[in-house]
Amino acid sequence: MAADDESLWLGELRVQIVDPRKESPGTPSGDANDMPSTTGRSQTFVSYGVRAETTLPHFSRSYMVTRKRFQDFVFLRKALVKDFPACTIPPLPDKHRIGYLTGDRFSPEFIQRRSMELQLFLERVCRHPTLQRAKIVQQFLESTEWHIDMHSYSGQAMGVSAGPHEQELPPPAHHGLLDSMGDIFVNAFARVRRPDPKFVAVRSQLEEQEDRNLQLERVLLRNRTHVSDLSTDYHDMAHAFEQLAILESGMAGPLQRVGGAMKSMAELETRFTSSVTDDLLTLVHAKQAFLQSHKALLKQRDAKQLDFEGLTDYLHTAVTERERLTGISDADGISEPGAVRGTGLRGYMRSTLDRVWGVDEEQARIERLQRLDGRIDELQEAVHTAHEHAQAFNEHAELEHRVFELGRRREEHQMLRLYADGQVALQEQGLALWDKLLQALEAPLNATDSDGPAQQTASTSASV
Repeated sequence: MAADDESLWLGELRVQIVDPRKESPGTPSGDANDMPSTTGRSQTFVSYGVRAETTLPHFSRSYMVTRKRFQDFVFLRKALVKDFPACTIPPLPDKHRIGYLTGDRFSPEFIQRRSMELQLFLERVCRHPTLQRAKIVQQFLESTEWHIDMHSYSGQAMGVSAGPHEQELPPPAHHGLLDSMGDIFVNAFARVRRPDPKFVAVRSQLEEQEDRNLQLERVLLRNRTHVSDLSTDYHDMAHAFEQLAILESGMAGPLQRVGGAMKSMAELETRFTSSVTDDLLTLVHAKQAFLQSHKALLKQRDAKQLDFEGLTDYLHTAVTERERLTGISDADGISEPGAVRGTGLRGYMRSTLDRVWGVDEEQARIERLQRLDGRIDELQEAVHTAHEHAQAFNEHAELEHRVFELGRRREEHQMLRLYADGQVALQEQGLALWDKLLQALEAPLNATDSDGPAQQTASTSASV
């Protein structure tokens, strides 16, 4: 599988969000070609530097630097959703957050979190074997007239750059009987009667990952609360040592040093929470949203299967009805009077109306057989098309899940490394803080111990 996975990529595309800054129209910020479009938008915004390096052959250069604002990322994602409906498009961070409601969307903390989420979005797009070759992605990264490209984008599928390992996407469904039937079944909340065991296992894995993700979020939230309580305890203890230093004037210096160390430790714990725990929570939320996007792709796959199963049922019903109509006639005419319109209350009422209006049952039977023949031909073609679409989407969904799993493992490794590095840095700085405090407390004692023998020698010499 590893060899097959490697054949999906034509090269590597790395991106990095750098130098986010608050800007407004008319603010001098370097090259005008790198400025994001601001026509019809708010006067103040945050722009993000986007730096990209690539070995993909369809890019005109291997190194690109540009600046974009959040609305540019929104446009990129909408274009990808429209051009690649069969791919798992990564989600963007939610714009309607507390920072927007409180007017704090220009705070350094908010911008830092937003930069991290946009970085994750671009990484997911650029490591996807199909999306990384999308022409809209190429324009987003290397175009010097992005605002013109946005306005000229007509909404038609731009596709991907050709390559020897180009991924074949499932064919689009044609409007008509297939679409209408599929919408009926999906809107009726039908369930797939013959689920594929492979996708049942995939769905089960995704649900387990969601549960683990929620558990991790709860653990991180509890840990943040505990760290906040611990920082408060450090501050309280530091205040207690400072008050004790006022009462014990002879030990004021050491007590003040201990209080200062307690305050430094409280600040260190708080800084760790903001730089590591909050970053982990951001990644956990982004992972949860990505899981939902991938599950939406599996729902599309179920919809294709429902199309096929529903149309198959309609075809079976039409064939059964045709056989029934064929069987109720013999050489002497209709062998079962009143059976042309079918059985049940509806058939009885329609047969009664036919008798009232003097309808010829044999002629009605022949006309209905002709209509059923045309409908059966149409349904057979629709069933064949639905089967091809379902098979193609199954293969594509398997490939998308493989790509999703590769990215998920990479992101989990990134989360573990972030937490491990943060813990190591916290412990190292904490140990250095306490070692410095111990050295400061032991220094007067060492000086006293070294002065003791010298004073004893001096007094002995004086007595002699």
